[in-house]
Amino acid sequence: MARPRAARTYERHVKSFVRVSRSFRAPRRLLADLEFADVRKDLARAARLAFVVLIVSQPSATAQTTPDIDLIDAAKLGELARAKDLLSSNAGVNAADARGYTPLMWASAGGHTELVRHLLENGAAPDRRAADGTTALMLAAANGSTDVVRVLLSRGVNVAAVKGGVSAQQLAIARGHSAAAALLAQAEGLGARLIQAAIDGHDALIRQLLVLGAPVNVTDAHGATPLMIAARNGDLGVLQFLLSRGGDASARDTEGQTAFDWAERSPETGKHVVLFLLDRGVSRDASRLPARSQVPAVTASLHALELVLSRVPPGSGPMRQDLRRSSSALSQLQVLSASWPAASPEDYRLNLAIEVRSLEAALHRGDIVKLASTVQSVADDLEVKLEHCTRSGGKPGGAVAVRVRTLLGSAEIKSWQVFYLPKVLEAADNASPNVFPQLSSPTEEALVPGRYIMWVRDPATAKLGERTVVKVGEGKKELLLELPVPTDTPQ
Repeated sequence: MARPRAARTYERHVKSFVRVSRSFRAPRRLLADLEFADVRKDLARAARLAFVVLIVSQPSATAQTTPDIDLIDAAKLGELARAKDLLSSNAGVNAADARGYTPLMWASAGGHTELVRHLLENGAAPDRRAADGTTALMLAAANGSTDVVRVLLSRGVNVAAVKGGVSAQQLAIARGHSAAAALLAQAEGLGARLIQAAIDGHDALIRQLLVLGAPVNVTDAHGATPLMIAARNGDLGVLQFLLSRGGDASARDTEGQTAFDWAERSPETGKHVVLFLLDRGVSRDASRLPARSQVPAVTASLHALELVLSRVPPGSGPMRQDLRRSSSALSQLQVLSASWPAASPEDYRLNLAIEVRSLEAALHRGDIVKLASTVQSVADDLEVKLEHCTRSGGKPGGAVAVRVRTLLGSAEIKSWQVFYLPKVLEAADNASPNVFPQLSSPTEEALVPGRYIMWVRDPATAKLGERTVVKVGEGKKELLLELPVPTDTPQ
């Protein structure tokens, strides 16, 4: 009997899907299950398998290679020698993690001056913004890293950049870093004068201000840089000098306009400026960042998690109990999430996608001890998410503002890094931890409900504190934590 048209069509799509998924390096066993599924007899099973392949084979939020991830980790830890090796192995100097933080941002946050210099010398973009608008200068200022602030200013970073209306100087003042704030105040003053000099076409003053240390990539309220203004004015001599001092010809103003667009506002000089920029190797398209891959929807990840859990062998009594806990919490979350908007917060969706990939990796590895640990962590995490959701009126509840103080006894100890890792990644090989961007104490980060492992680290000595399991959720908007530093830490 001839197969239904729907079955023939679906079989063709499944085979195409297998070919595409291989390019994403989906688990081999999962692909085999999908490829040899009898589509005529079990369309539903083939669809479920294809769905899991889609989730677990997705690239990370920034489609990084391993050297890129390693370079970001080295920057968080201030490991200069390791960073040099990775850069010589073609790691991406401007690679970004899921939140858009680059190695330069993490090195600046940790106050690692020599690493910051090395990254800049190897092409790090000093004014790159993270997904939330943070810059390297803001991180250095907020953490009082005066030497890093000085290095970044020497590269002409935009001292006027703001995040939520707050500048780097204001961050330094709020955190009590007077030396960094003074440097930034001076740079802001010079920057404002440089913008005005560019508007006035005052060639000599522009050169004088840059020699005095004015930030060449400072912007006005509309995001216009001195280079854009000079391009509009058609002043090739000023343009040449600005470029020689690190002017960023790929920068865009608040309307997305580049120096090329500004040049073309002046019909008489525009074509000459465009040719001038092109002759110096400036590309019109260089400033566009690569698009980030989409993170699966909550319902998609929950469904994929259900399918992966169904493939976990029951094992011992404790694992069977953890599987039952996982299934119970998961089924309730699936019911609740059916009414959630498709565009749920990205950090929540990313957190769930990590759980799916972690469980699939543990299952594929075949280590029963690590698999049991991962299943237990998944059960714990889902129960925390369910509790948070229930106490938030059936909604995801959003991220929790986790505020951490680092203490030695009852004394507050400052300038420590706070690291964290979703507990589901505890058994994973080479899991990469996250770190609060601001040094303690206190320091704050928004975390998705779940269980985490947290610890502290002294960026100056690399000394580590003990690891602590932390529950984030319970329907709260804020969580206050106190993490101990090692007992031999000087006060």
